[in-house]
Amino acid sequence: MDEFAGKVAVITGAGSGIGRGLATRCAQEGMRVALADIQESRLAALCESLQEQGASVMTQALDVADAAAVDAFARRCRDELGVPDLLFNNAGILRLGETWSHPAQDWQAIMSVNLMGVVNGVNAFLPAMLEAQKPAHIVNTGSVGSLVAAPGMAQYTAAKMAVRGVTECLAYDLAAREAAIDVSLLCPGPVLTAISNDLLGIDPEEAEPDPGEHLMAGQPDFITPEECAERVFQAVRERRFWIFTHPFNDYLERKMRAIVQGEYPQYSEVVFDANLDAG
Repeated sequence: MDEFAGKVAVITGAGSGIGRGLATRCAQEGMRVALADIQESRLAALCESLQEQGASVMTQALDVADAAAVDAFARRCRDELGVPDLLFNNAGILRLGETWSHPAQDWQAIMSVNLMGVVNGVNAFLPAMLEAQKPAHIVNTGSVGSLVAAPGMAQYTAAKMAVRGVTECLAYDLAAREAAIDVSLLCPGPVLTAISNDLLGIDPEEAEPDPGEHLMAGQPDFITPEECAERVFQAVRERRFWIFTHPFNDYLERKMRAIVQGEYPQYSEVVFDANLDAG
């Protein structure tokens, strides 16, 4: 896919952060957009902004952990806009803490959104996309944590590594069918989002949706959601599976060497340079 005007995009977690950046970019490309988020106020504000710019927008308050609700959202999308050409399974949450500090219900909560939200999106939308037999693309939002672990992030890392597994298997399954649907795994580095607010200990009630107001705005490693969306669209046009917003090849190579050599895990921070080519 390299032409997007007039086509349909579906984005979950669209009310803020990367989802908002993707929604804005889809509208700029002339796409009709279906936006879902559990935070209705931010979703409404985004809808109003995009409609003022002339975009065709459909919105739905949605908990992606609810499979029946996602199915209903998919039916509404097909009825009002048509079968999606771009599907972004993007909704996600983060909770920090030592591995043993989270009760079972906390594990269930993060898995139900970060992992099952992706599964529910695929199950709800993909059958119709296959039936349509037209070129399409699915982007599942993972994380750098889909590939490497970090202290204090066992829940998030487990969910995002599972998203990687699901997305790779999905690509294999579609290739075996010779389907005209490409798949990508988005692995963002530092982006000015609500999740990075969580990492910084910023109260969600005090966080500004405008990235320019983010505490880390202007820091060299952090990019805006709009810059992230630009890199995603470049990757979709190039039909790339792995989408890295930041270059971290050196870190990943060190990690792979440690695995091959059977070394005990040793954590070292990923050092990014947002000015380098992230392809």
